[in-house]
Amino acid sequence: MKTFAIGLAAAVVMGIGGVGGARTVPDEQDHVSSLSGTLILINGESRNIVLEGVGCTSSLCSRVLLNTRKADEPGFTRVWLDSISAIRDVTKDDALFLFRDGTERRLSVFPLNRVLYIKGRWLGREKIGLETVRSLEFERR
Repeated sequence: MKTFAIGLAAAVVMGIGGVGGARTVPDEQDHVSSLSGTLILINGESRNIVLEGVGCTSSLCSRVLLNTRKADEPGFTRVWLDSISAIRDVTKDDALFLFRDGTERRLSVFPLNRVLYIKGRWLGREKIGLETVRSLEFERR
């Protein structure tokens, strides 16, 4: 039992198990998910949707943030989904992000975040690949 307690204390000090990590629960609790908006696909179809989160083809990774990077810059930037007012001009490499504060940036979305998970028309979730999107305009909150 003493060995377990020492191991647990070491894990807490070293930041294992989410303690001390860059992505903490309080940060996520300050942001909202299930964002309503209008999605326009490259085939011209327009739909009112509720964005549940982002991920890859096999799973939803986050309900509140998107990992992006600027072209020719190392590392990545976390973008809170509720800070985005629109995503436009989507290409295979990047997209133009318009933010609620009035700024805009062209950013590349990490492959593990290039699938939009939206509330299904009936039950469950539907997956929409970012490469099939022309634009996504979020409703004002």
